[in-house]
Amino acid sequence: MSNYRLTLAAEIDLADILEYGEAHFGTSAALEFYEGLLSVFPKIVDNPAQFARIDEVRKGYCRAIYQTYYIYFIERKTS
Repeated sequence: MSNYRLTLAAEIDLADILEYGEAHFGTSAALEFYEGLLSVFPKIVDNPAQFARIDEVRKGYCRAIYQTYYIYFIERKTS
């Protein structure tokens, strides 16, 4: 089961991405892109090690890429 938490800034970014997509590419294309973007999050949770560490940007951060978008995340261990 995928378990992740988005920051408020990330939630706002996602809403803005969807809104921009609808305005510029239509609802269908926007939803397709948005759903594809969201599909990356479970992949991050399931295997975070497959994504690049970017300590040179900020210590402890990793980056996943979806098309032209970067998804920055921190892996937190849960017990």
